[in-house]
Amino acid sequence: MLSDIVADTIGNQTDMDVVGELRTRAGLQAGVREAFADVVIMGLDDLDLPSECLALFDAYPTIRVLGVSSDGRSASLYELRPHRLPLGEVSPDGLVQAIREARARVGVGE
Repeated sequence: MLSDIVADTIGNQTDMDVVGELRTRAGLQAGVREAFADVVIMGLDDLDLPSECLALFDAYPTIRVLGVSSDGRSASLYELRPHRLPLGEVSPDGLVQAIREARARVGVGE
């Protein structure tokens, strides 16, 4: 039922198309390739990406996955997104500081 609601919602948008639908995750990469999909929408039990999605990102680094919770109340958008933060000219101390700041942004070492 949730998949029907999502398909109807997307299908009613003038700038979006539903280009395919899979009832299972088997053949996910092939389906994306055949449909030239930009975004994959899938129901997720706990909003953690299944291994099929990790393989999908390996094959199609620009793909986005919109995970919708099984109750339909929340969603998360997953994407690979390289991020560059120019540091300019740095000293050895500046490099160490940049590493510490990067670790703090992702919560490493807490």
